[in-house]
Amino acid sequence: MAHLGARIRALRTNKEITLPALAERAGISKGLLSTIETDETSNPSISTLYKIAEGLELTVADILETDRVTVKRVAPDEHADWRKKLVTEFKGKKLDPDILNAMQLLRSRKAVKSDDIEHWKFLYTSIENSFKV
Repeated sequence: MAHLGARIRALRTNKEITLPALAERAGISKGLLSTIETDETSNPSISTLYKIAEGLELTVADILETDRVTVKRVAPDEHADWRKKLVTEFKGKKLDPDILNAMQLLRSRKAVKSDDIEHWKFLYTSIENSFKV
């Protein structure tokens, strides 16, 4: 299979749907759709793929050229070194497990393997602050 974005672009053009029209139908930005279609390293989430499939009046399986789609949940690794270091850096503060799990997913999804604890500390604090009322 060609990269996923090329497949989406081919399906879109075969249906004579413009990029802006599909983006609107899917409820995603034109920039995101363009990136997915052109960047061979793009890795859209299953929810984004679902929105695109809906916009094309297809299924995710149609886009992936398969009979069925199986979604695998990424389990957070509570013993990961970066996570232990982060807990140590916050000096005993009880860290929100939902934020830690989201960070684990980001780490897995984007293949970010940075051990820069300042990076993870900044990210945690930014997420935490965004939820404060």
